[in-house]
Amino acid sequence: MASGTQRAEELSDGIERARELARRGDLQSAIGILETLAERSADPAPAIFEIGNLTKAAGLYDQAEAAFRKVMERYPGSVEAATNLANVLSAKSQAATAIAILRNVQSVVRGNPIVDISLADALFADDRITEALAAYDALAGRYPDYAPVHANRGEALARLGRHAEAIAALDQAAAHDSANPNIMRNRAFSRLAQGDLRAGFADYEARLNPILPAAPVRVNLNAPRWDGTLPLDGPLLVAAEQGLGDEIRFAAALPHLIERAGDVIVECDPRLVELFADSLPGARVLAYDRRRDGQRPVFDYAHLPDPPAAWIEAGSLPHVLALPDGEPMARRGYMATNRPRAGLLRARLEADALDRPLLGFCWGSGAAERPRQRYYPPLQDWVPLLTGLDAAFVDLQYISSEADRAAFRSLCGIEIIGTDDLDKRNDLSTAAGLAFAMDAVVGVSSSVTAMAAAVGTPTVEVTPERTWVPLVDGRDAWLGPLVAAYPDAPGDWRQAMSRALGTLRQVLDPTA
Repeated sequence: MASGTQRAEELSDGIERARELARRGDLQSAIGILETLAERSADPAPAIFEIGNLTKAAGLYDQAEAAFRKVMERYPGSVEAATNLANVLSAKSQAATAIAILRNVQSVVRGNPIVDISLADALFADDRITEALAAYDALAGRYPDYAPVHANRGEALARLGRHAEAIAALDQAAAHDSANPNIMRNRAFSRLAQGDLRAGFADYEARLNPILPAAPVRVNLNAPRWDGTLPLDGPLLVAAEQGLGDEIRFAAALPHLIERAGDVIVECDPRLVELFADSLPGARVLAYDRRRDGQRPVFDYAHLPDPPAAWIEAGSLPHVLALPDGEPMARRGYMATNRPRAGLLRARLEADALDRPLLGFCWGSGAAERPRQRYYPPLQDWVPLLTGLDAAFVDLQYISSEADRAAFRSLCGIEIIGTDDLDKRNDLSTAAGLAFAMDAVVGVSSSVTAMAAAVGTPTVEVTPERTWVPLVDGRDAWLGPLVAAYPDAPGDWRQAMSRALGTLRQVLDPTA
């Protein structure tokens, strides 16, 4: 029979094995180990608690909530379990419940920095940013050497558009925790928003740190990561990362790379293969082999026809190549389109346009999670823009939008031309042709606006605040045809729309 010490060592070793498997992108095996430990242990709570930690980090919030509630059933007074449960509820857009739990914990346990910060974080998650910042300010006075306070304070300042102050707070956090990739990544966002591109892109490398829940895992890839040295003894692989809009945006740097490196393999979403192959002469374009492990993407390279000499992530090209260099990386766009197909689409739409310019319109996206919702204006906030232009608005949404079009018709009498018969989600060659057929495009930040700018169509992206995407002379640093319209005070959709309207009037009628 194993002694208590042996059982404790087995539990500790098992938890560490599970953590390592999760870091390598095998979350299910990690959970299997922990479930076995829980079944065999006299006290299953530590193993179940670790299941909560790993599933929370992977974005599997329902599983994480269930795990932490099980721990609390056994140990109702567990401050750690209650705090972690509250953090999960915040992530599930149940911040009000999280705040109630944390205030109850605070009434029992005074002066616990983790509880206090979690409460401020819950206020932040509830979009009570000014209240959260006040809480972080107070905590910074109480815990001046505690890095998470300064890090989270920096994030709140960034949300309020106070990027210089955010950088100072994040510098203070880094002084106490220099290895924390979240601090570096958030500082990258503020530095890039401030126009400090070289330092910002250097910090942006922190997004790849494997301890981050969304950092990619790459298997069957034995080549070294490229450090910019040329020439190479074989092809250079450009590895995909993040979502479709990011893939389209990051690819704007590829012509610069191909010019320098020559033999380049580009991996991408299968839907982009045809477009990238037509747009990037000289590159070999392959569909990626990707699966999801919670939030973490796992890329497998066993399918590569030739082993690369080196590889680099697409989002790291500006850092390695020192781009942009005085102007946007793709000043007029870079993506080729099927011109005859685009011409047919335009001819079809002009029949309903009544001699007005065609203005592509995208007011939402498929990303429905709460952190993204603040980037989508309420439908009524679009009315001044819709009624302020003499244009034919064309629906570029790749999600179901008939109900929204009816709502716009009711709100302001504007009839948005539908394109429901086109598969804009999966047939990206047609989506690109549709964007090319427009005289201009306006919309929220999404793959739709990135696509429009990539094909060279003048594009206005309406956002509630100054985003991290760097600008060069007011234009997207990757995609020159794209101009951002954002307010001075974050969340002021009226000012953002007014600026978008002014830009679009100039684009559609430069002589006015």
